[in-house]
Amino acid sequence: MTDKERSIIDVHTHLGDILYDDGCGIIHQQGLPDRNLFDTGFKLRNVLDAGWYAGLLKYKHKGDQPPEFIREWGTYSNRQRNFVASLENMQKSLDASRVQYTCCLPIPPYVTFENMREAALVDSRVIPFTGIDFSDEIMMRDLENIFSRQVHEGARGMKIHPIVQNISLQDHRVRNAVKFFGVHGLPVLFHSGVTSYYHGAEKVKQQPRYGNISDAEDLVIHFPSVPFIVGHAGGIEVDEVIEKLPRYDNVFVDTSFQSPEHITALVHAFGSERVLFASDWPYGDRKKSIQMVREACKGNSEMEERIFFSNSARLLKM
Repeated sequence: MTDKERSIIDVHTHLGDILYDDGCGIIHQQGLPDRNLFDTGFKLRNVLDAGWYAGLLKYKHKGDQPPEFIREWGTYSNRQRNFVASLENMQKSLDASRVQYTCCLPIPPYVTFENMREAALVDSRVIPFTGIDFSDEIMMRDLENIFSRQVHEGARGMKIHPIVQNISLQDHRVRNAVKFFGVHGLPVLFHSGVTSYYHGAEKVKQQPRYGNISDAEDLVIHFPSVPFIVGHAGGIEVDEVIEKLPRYDNVFVDTSFQSPEHITALVHAFGSERVLFASDWPYGDRKKSIQMVREACKGNSEMEERIFFSNSARLLKM
């Protein structure tokens, strides 16, 4: 089956600047440069995209962070991509990769469900997720009504980013949000993996340790009827995800930034029915991410169909 014939859902992508206030402002800007302009200069486009991190993951760090210069390099590169995550650039990426649907994940307060819904009205390929501003006390008191309205308006999942939102997955506010969203039977996708997003003095805005896998395990245990998607399958903590989480039937993993070798290991651990294709655009490249999955599937068209489309379609109730 060719890419043109195959339906693909990218279950983990972003629009707008997810790191700073008024991040929605760039969504509808026209003419922003392609993010790869920030990653060239050393003629390493294939390495410095979804592939550069996936290649790094071939080395066994066993949960340790890579050397500091690699962390700083990756943080810088990802930040530059973040600042050009416009709808126009996303549309170009969708066209080039022939991906039919893209789940766009907000990170309040910087980018919200309303921003994702507006984008979906412009381009029907956008599948909006919702998210919570955990510092908004008024919102936190009205979660039941807010989620009911947003699901009615098209929200197909909820995103939690413990590092960027600076909140532990064990926090009572997170548990409360999952409780009220979980009644809708739609997935909760959370970032997993210890990593950084800010440089210098701004590092106080984040707690990289909040991406740890133990907190994630506690969350999925607490809500056995809620389907959870483990973002990036834990990143460099992928081995810990494989060790701890396959035993929970409500846990799914996405493939963003994972190498073919690790995607194969995830399929063996979780079964191909619980592995979902993702690129984490704009931080990852869709074409490269598709290549990673295809290499892992080794020509098994049924496995490709599940990972690329039907697993996500079932979770999203499409």
